[in-house]
Amino acid sequence: MNLGNLVQRDLKIGQTGKTFKRTISSLALVFFLAGKLSAATEANLWSVASPDGRCAISVLLDAGNLSYQASRGGKTVIEKSPLGLRRDDQDFEHSLTFNNAGKVIKQREKYELFAGTQPHVDHLVNHRTLTFRNANNVPIELELAASDEGVAFRYRFTTNSSDVRIVESELSSFAIPAHASGWMQPYHSAGPYTPAYEDFFFHVVPGDAPPNSRQKAVGWAFPALFHITNAATWILITEAGTDESYCACHLKPKCANGIYQIAFPLADETTRGYTNQFSPEPRFTLPWTLPWRVIVMGKSAGDIATSTLVTDLSAPSKIKDTSWIKPGRASWAWWSFPDGPADEKLFNKFTDFAAKMGWEYTLFDAGWWNPGLKTIATYAKSKGIEPLAWNYAGDFYDATNRTNKLHEMSAAGISGVKVDFWCSDRQEAIAAQQALMRDAAARHISVNLHGCTIPRGWQRTWPNLLSTEAVLGNESYFYESRYTQKAAELNTVLPFTRNVMGPMDVTPIAVSPKKFERTTTAAHELAASIIFTSGIIHYADSPVFFESLPPLALQVFRDAPARWDETKCLIGEPGQAVVFARRSGKSWFIAGINGTGEALPVDLDLSAFKKFRHRLLISEATDAKMKVVVAPVDDSNDWQHQIPPRGGFILRLDK
Repeated sequence: MNLGNLVQRDLKIGQTGKTFKRTISSLALVFFLAGKLSAATEANLWSVASPDGRCAISVLLDAGNLSYQASRGGKTVIEKSPLGLRRDDQDFEHSLTFNNAGKVIKQREKYELFAGTQPHVDHLVNHRTLTFRNANNVPIELELAASDEGVAFRYRFTTNSSDVRIVESELSSFAIPAHASGWMQPYHSAGPYTPAYEDFFFHVVPGDAPPNSRQKAVGWAFPALFHITNAATWILITEAGTDESYCACHLKPKCANGIYQIAFPLADETTRGYTNQFSPEPRFTLPWTLPWRVIVMGKSAGDIATSTLVTDLSAPSKIKDTSWIKPGRASWAWWSFPDGPADEKLFNKFTDFAAKMGWEYTLFDAGWWNPGLKTIATYAKSKGIEPLAWNYAGDFYDATNRTNKLHEMSAAGISGVKVDFWCSDRQEAIAAQQALMRDAAARHISVNLHGCTIPRGWQRTWPNLLSTEAVLGNESYFYESRYTQKAAELNTVLPFTRNVMGPMDVTPIAVSPKKFERTTTAAHELAASIIFTSGIIHYADSPVFFESLPPLALQVFRDAPARWDETKCLIGEPGQAVVFARRSGKSWFIAGINGTGEALPVDLDLSAFKKFRHRLLISEATDAKMKVVVAPVDDSNDWQHQIPPRGGFILRLDK
């Protein structure tokens, strides 16, 4: 039976052609009618729908086995998929019996984000908890969640025990309809710099095996984006709410019939300098609540890009006073001078440029120990610039070492730490990162994780997490020969995949020539910096390049903030084109990029911006690779523009 159609049919019964009144709870109707129908045909079926009734998740118990299905608008987006797990002492995969179904609880998620497409979130999420028992009469809870942006589920062990229990495997899977297509990134085997989520996203159909790209593939990474064509729906499958009690997960490489199953990290994943103490399977005492398995849903890819379901499902902020947390822009010397000289003169030069641009930060990357941190940090603060400093992840596992490192940073006047080379999704790495964010917050220090896993809603729980890498960024012009040909396409996929998960330190505006010749235009690089979201934006290029820009183009990078008031996706075609509109105060910045090797015409309806009549266009100059031009634009509602191959534009609108 198609459970999605069942729920949609339940919504329609009794309407008899009349408008469905808002005063009647569509969700209550679903359960009432599903209950009547299940009594006759499906005795073990439970569902929960979103507040608007469009997104739904349904759970079926059949011959002791649990499965679920997800739908949007009554059309299936996740087909019947297995549920359950095996613990070291108990089997919760088979021989399950129903115990109890709780009532639907509406939960309001109202919070602030310092890094994301929405600075303030206020959403309703419907929750329902189902309880089952295994053959030994031991309970397991399955919590369901449904919001207008998608659905999710997670497991909970409710018994009490001081014994450490181990989850040996999860059956949890996502069955993608055969007619879908999507974008996925391979999950890497362990190496000196992997896994770190630094690879291309590949255009796939369900069942494709992950390619050996930048490292041997041992699975598929979260998140995974799919277009379910016959349901007219985009989905993003991922996880949220992972904390020190669990590992970060990915998807197994074998996905027969498009069924992607949860996989744990590999045994040999580790941060250099740290020795793993346990096997890679997650372990914890009871009670134990596991992470959410999430299906974000939307009519368009743009709906996915601006979703906050991942943070909606994550724990509220653990920092009571967040007044000290400041998103901002940073100068960064390393990309321009990776081989040095990392001396006081160089660091001060980039500090001076940050002050000249009105940016908030400067980053002291590797080599800051040459002049000494206190010296260059004191100079930065004298210029009104907050200093950030690079650190090595291996120093942050042990509590004493972590305390000493953070004390060193704080004593030198450092406002934020960039902690690099985690290269592990194991539970020990997740726990160390959580402890870092906690201990850094106690000292009013922000955090930027590099060489790391993707964030899983942590920017809500620990809002001092202002950025994370976990992306194939612009440093790849030094290291990856294929990047030059694939960067434009990748840039049009990231807003709908990696950046949905949280702030992304892609280090935009990498224009000056490096080892591998860039094929995007300068306008593309400038526009991408507006489209990507990060709580701290580390601008890659040097003062020389920025100051070569026309004054009005340079002014954009004085005025465009790290934290936007409002974001809209005007065009969202992953792999093809992206156009975002982002507002800061009384100005809109509309940025578009072309991910293809062909010219792309765009036709925008600007009637929603009719009050913003002072308009300037930044686009390709004759020397498109290195230069841009600025031209006025009339205030008509219809605007046409042709983006050159791998090109871009910024349209600035002011009142």
